[in-house]
Amino acid sequence: MREFSGRRNHGGDTFMEMHQIRYFLAVARTLNFTRAAEQCNVAQPSLTRAVQKLEEELGGLLLHRERQHTHLTELGRLMLPHLERTFAAAQAAKSLARGVSKGEMAPLRIGLSETISTTALIGLLEGLKSCVNGFELTLAQLPYKDLVARALDGAFDLVFVSDAHELPDRMRSWILFRETYRLILPAGHRLAALPALSLAELAGSEMIDQIDCPDIERFKAFCASADINLRYRHRVHGAEQLQRLVEAGFGFGFLPANMPLIGGLVARDLVEAENARNVAVAVVAGRPFTSATEACLRLARTREWAINDARQAGPATAAA
Repeated sequence: MREFSGRRNHGGDTFMEMHQIRYFLAVARTLNFTRAAEQCNVAQPSLTRAVQKLEEELGGLLLHRERQHTHLTELGRLMLPHLERTFAAAQAAKSLARGVSKGEMAPLRIGLSETISTTALIGLLEGLKSCVNGFELTLAQLPYKDLVARALDGAFDLVFVSDAHELPDRMRSWILFRETYRLILPAGHRLAALPALSLAELAGSEMIDQIDCPDIERFKAFCASADINLRYRHRVHGAEQLQRLVEAGFGFGFLPANMPLIGGLVARDLVEAENARNVAVAVVAGRPFTSATEACLRLARTREWAINDARQAGPATAAA
């Protein structure tokens, strides 16, 4: 049995090369070194040495060779799925890099604050799909704090947030449009018969609070200044939870005008103008733009936003 040195790189971590993994996977597939070498278009001694070096890196035998019978060791069986995933990820990364360099792919990673409805952005996304060659979209919706943290870590190219949030100094934003908040209530409630409501008509009503939602906190502060008493007994995190509780009779809620509603609920405008917020797009300052990011920013800042019952914000202005 061979001895293994467990060669490491200077950082102390095991260092494996992709060709070593590829050769091992070929042997694991064929259980024959000669056929594996033919499939990899390499001389058998070179393939054997590469597999031996991989075994040294991992500190144990991956394959048993008994005359004409080759089979995986216990370590080999355990490592096989991990090495398959590693190799597949490397191939996917190479393919993506080639596509981007040739202009065949334009990936864009967008993050939405959980109070921003995808419905409001569909027109923008359709425009990008039609004008950006090789457009590939990744869209995620997260709580604000998680969204910003991941954006700063490089997980998103740009994010869409409410201007009620205070962005970090490292981020720059532009206001895109103004969107109203609406009262959400059961369709059978007596107030649903009215086309619009005033705050005075809501005085004393049971409301459903939303955790970590600055837009709602701003609205609550406005109601307090107007001496309107609203009771917030129940709290939720997200639009779906809020709607389910409204449907079940726990109280009224507030949601942005573009948030889709489940069946049995209706949205009614409030007469007061203070129940609106601005929606902005934000990027990490100083970070180079991809072609898709640049196209998204340009289209977002110049397009005519068709927002349901929301007033236009006018020309885009820097919010941070």
